[in-house]
Amino acid sequence: MKFKYALLASICLSPVSFAQTCVDNQPASQLDGQFIDRLDGTVLDVATNLLWQKCNVGEVYEAETNTCTGTPTSYSSWDLALQSDQVGVDGFRLPNIKELGSIVDYRCAQPAIDLAYFPTTTNAPYWTNTPDTEGLNSSYSALIIDFTEGQEVTANTNGMMLLRLVKKFN
Repeated sequence: MKFKYALLASICLSPVSFAQTCVDNQPASQLDGQFIDRLDGTVLDVATNLLWQKCNVGEVYEAETNTCTGTPTSYSSWDLALQSDQVGVDGFRLPNIKELGSIVDYRCAQPAIDLAYFPTTTNAPYWTNTPDTEGLNSSYSALIIDFTEGQEVTANTNGMMLLRLVKKFN
């Protein structure tokens, strides 16, 4: 129960209320030049050939300032996340656990991502489309990444989590 309240508080707080911490003595998670901001609301990862939405689902991309505004939508269940009205728009979908893990920057925390490319990422868990195939606990059936520290964990299929969408680059 405490986790639910802590999670809800972390989602509600502004991303600027946390100070991202990065270290230089950790190996780089991504190569220099791996991400390209296409200045159209998307970020291309040239190493994986994936095109990411710059904004969280629920935010609006502002082309004039190349920023995201608004409030991210949090999804209370994995099923709702999979059926988001944003999934499928222009071919975007929920990433699998490996895809979402490819944008984690393990040199940073709170959030564990390069804020130059994904500036509104919050210290919160993000849904993936990957089910928990281990099935060790029937109440845990989806894999998530919590960008507070970049942890990959199984999650209950009910919980308030965010979405960042992806598609293959053509």
